Amino acid sequence: MSEWADSLRRLAHKALAPVEGKLRVTGLREPVEVIRDRWGVPHIYARNFHDLWFAQGYVVTSERLFQIDFTFRLVNGRLAELVSDIGLPLDRFWRTVGLHRAGRALLAAYDEQDLEMAVPFSQGARTWVETMPEKPVEYHVLDIDPEIPTGDEALAYGASGSAFMAWILSTNWDAELLRAEIAERLGWEAMQALFPDVEPEPSVVFAGKDAGATGRRSAFEILKDAPLTPKGQGSNNWVVAGSRTETGKPLLANDPHLLVQVPAVWFECHLAAPGYEASGVSLPFAPGIVIGHTAHHAWGFTNVGGDVQDLYLERLNENRTASQYNGEWEPLTVHHEEIRVRGRDEPEPFDVLETRHGPIIDSYMVGVASPEVVRGGITETYALRWVGSEHAIRPTTLLKMAQARDFQEFRQAMRTWECPGQNMVYADTEGTIGYQCTGLYPIRSRGDGTLPVPGWTGEYEWNGFIPFEELPWAEDPEEGFLATANNRIHDDSYPHLIGKDFLPPFRVRRVVQMITATEKHSTDTFARMHVDTVSIPARHILPFLLEVESADDRQKEALSLLADWNGDLAADSVPACLYEVWGKHIAERALLPRLGREVFEHLYGRRQWTNSFQYQVLPNLLEFPTAMWFGANGREARDDVLRAALGGAIDELTGSLGEDMSAWRWGALHRVRFAHQLAIIPDLAELLTAGVVESGGDEQTLLQGQFEPAVGYEAVVIPSWRHIVDLSDIDASVGIHTVGQSGNPASPHWNDFVEPWSRGEYHPLPFTRDAVERHAVHRMTVRPR
Repeated sequence: MSEWADSLRRLAHKALAPVEGKLRVTGLREPVEVIRDRWGVPHIYARNFHDLWFAQGYVVTSERLFQIDFTFRLVNGRLAELVSDIGLPLDRFWRTVGLHRAGRALLAAYDEQDLEMAVPFSQGARTWVETMPEKPVEYHVLDIDPEIPTGDEALAYGASGSAFMAWILSTNWDAELLRAEIAERLGWEAMQALFPDVEPEPSVVFAGKDAGATGRRSAFEILKDAPLTPKGQGSNNWVVAGSRTETGKPLLANDPHLLVQVPAVWFECHLAAPGYEASGVSLPFAPGIVIGHTAHHAWGFTNVGGDVQDLYLERLNENRTASQYNGEWEPLTVHHEEIRVRGRDEPEPFDVLETRHGPIIDSYMVGVASPEVVRGGITETYALRWVGSEHAIRPTTLLKMAQARDFQEFRQAMRTWECPGQNMVYADTEGTIGYQCTGLYPIRSRGDGTLPVPGWTGEYEWNGFIPFEELPWAEDPEEGFLATANNRIHDDSYPHLIGKDFLPPFRVRRVVQMITATEKHSTDTFARMHVDTVSIPARHILPFLLEVESADDRQKEALSLLADWNGDLAADSVPACLYEVWGKHIAERALLPRLGREVFEHLYGRRQWTNSFQYQVLPNLLEFPTAMWFGANGREARDDVLRAALGGAIDELTGSLGEDMSAWRWGALHRVRFAHQLAIIPDLAELLTAGVVESGGDEQTLLQGQFEPAVGYEAVVIPSWRHIVDLSDIDASVGIHTVGQSGNPASPHWNDFVEPWSRGEYHPLPFTRDAVERHAVHRMTVRPR
């Protein structure tokens, strides 16, 4: 470790959060007790709500200040203030989308109870910044000071964080762009082949069937390749009734899938005050528990994947000051933006033009681990309408979820979970299990939301949203279980359009296979499901691949290794390694010559959202080979492409893993690298890398492991939090997130979750006061000054 890194570690020790003794702070009304267990989880006991939210803000900020500060700067288009010109493309993108404007709009809709949560939380965060013993090391690296705003600006920033989470889980506009461009280049048939419809599973699977109708000076240049913005992806959740468990009470499991990041996206905590007690994970910038449980009930969610975004093709006048609508010219709204850039005396000005439908978008993003803004990639004049620009999750939604006394009250709390829409599963100690689809989904006058539509006519407007009472829901199904995994949640009889871009049902199908294969479930059986790496798509694709006649002895050996494979993408699997790399080479040979590099990267190589080619598109191309994708019709042309791709895959694997094919393993390529953004600076790599572990799976296994084919095979989207809640004994519940509780590399809880997470292990979730006391390691009392 370098001298610079050593000095930073010393500063990191000085910046550690206090965990013992008595503190006095301004802003509290009564004493608050903070007990930390052996995993660094704070159990916060307050005598009133104001102090509970204040203490949560204070404690979380003491562990995650830079993460909170960075998130607020990012989503408000202020990254260039930190990293100079290299932050400008992202700042322009976020200012154009307008998450900062969305934050102000959301704040304006807060009621008194929302403010009674948000205000003390932001005050607690600010109090830590004003009294901390030393600033986190990131500020020393970047030579800046923390910036946590006050007053209304702080509240708007917090609301913009909610808008950001809504954005990363709202993905349809990107699919609309791709559909339009591919249809223009290759025709309607090619577009449909690359975006096939997703069919629902049999009714036993989907929820809702019972629906109610190097050094300091070089740091900035190196940062240009750093991962700067988390992406939303899929998730799994399931719940089984007491009739299917060993205890006779329900069990609930959840594992939301998000970008690999350090610190973890979640902060685990236990909050208690008269009238409220909940434990689970929170977002570091907001009050309350997002996923978790109370003494009475538990909940978990997956992204619905509903369509809450539309692109409108606009007609502007010659000087771009007005847009045409129903034969009239409507003046555009102009947002004059100024981006402050580090190292410059003057800000970078630009204007965002907005029609009645939303801001005009001039760029899109590719890449997950290292996102890149593609300016000029949008050649048409598209305005983006998005539910999340005005609707998100209000603070009181989380409060009411935990205060619910039964499933019906829990459902009513979900009314204000407006964006991003989530598939919520529920279980309580009385034995009830349930499901509720949440979110606002537009009712369109015309069109199905899959392609851009004309903005100059009123024919494609939104006519309100699907009523909450008519969203899919279910309670105590006869089958005794409910499961979702971003799959289509209704059958063809459902009268409304929630969306068209659901993920295929492979993960939820595997969940159901494993639930129904075991008569009585336990925490152990659920834990095995969380790390299952069997790929249903691989089992479907494999017979087509094995039809190919080998071109040489190396290909013959590779095919023999695949011949008896069961489709398990285990980390130690040789066939899994061959299958994944072969699939990448097939995509390159089938898609790249037709799409061109830019569209290929957008659709497949660096797709920000789900990468559907291998598990959804490829089976159809292999079964019905045409000249569009293989150069000529029929199996012979198809097999020529497959042989060439297999040869390329073998050459690649030989170069990276050696000549001995039997020693190849999927985990040797498919690793998870937990590294801070600043770990890309060579001198800080050791200090700020929390760990590197092997992992099995891919995007469509229960153990999520999406990778970017154009970049490599490292997993970039993973299970960000796993929890299993036992409603027979709430203290028997378990959970774990990805890295550790602290964002400080000097803390013992900086990376203590990495290894157990990689092994599929958990830590206990003590909830009752007796259980918390048994696991207590540190105790701190915070009193009013």
